[in-house]
Amino acid sequence: MAEPFILELAGGLEWSIDPPRGDAYVRTARVGIRAPGLEAHTIATFSDGPWDLALFFAELAADWRGWEGQRHWNALEGELEVRATHYGAHVLIAVTIRRPDMTFANDAWEARIVLTLEPGEQLDRVARDLALALASDQANAS
Repeated sequence: MAEPFILELAGGLEWSIDPPRGDAYVRTARVGIRAPGLEAHTIATFSDGPWDLALFFAELAADWRGWEGQRHWNALEGELEVRATHYGAHVLIAVTIRRPDMTFANDAWEARIVLTLEPGEQLDRVARDLALALASDQANAS
């Protein structure tokens, strides 16, 4: 069984993704974020193609020297959103999670943390760890 993805940073910031469950095309996983005074969890839907979070981070790591503007990734149902901005010596990763199922319902909620990573080795390590945790061949049967 795959290990969960856990990114812990100074100041009590944490982003976690449990091993996904499902088939090779669509998987779900419990996603959590934590910061002082905040702890939130959701169930996010992952897939390949444009919804491949590991590929998104691999592309960020490959462009570690920088890019213009903001890059954006969204889970299939919108329960997880990641925005990346390169600021010279840092990459800011804004992770937003939303209520699972009907993310735009009357009782919808969302929570966000912003993680600061160093381009190069730290960003590359995050990309590798995500790829291992989200590998479709390691997904469990539903």
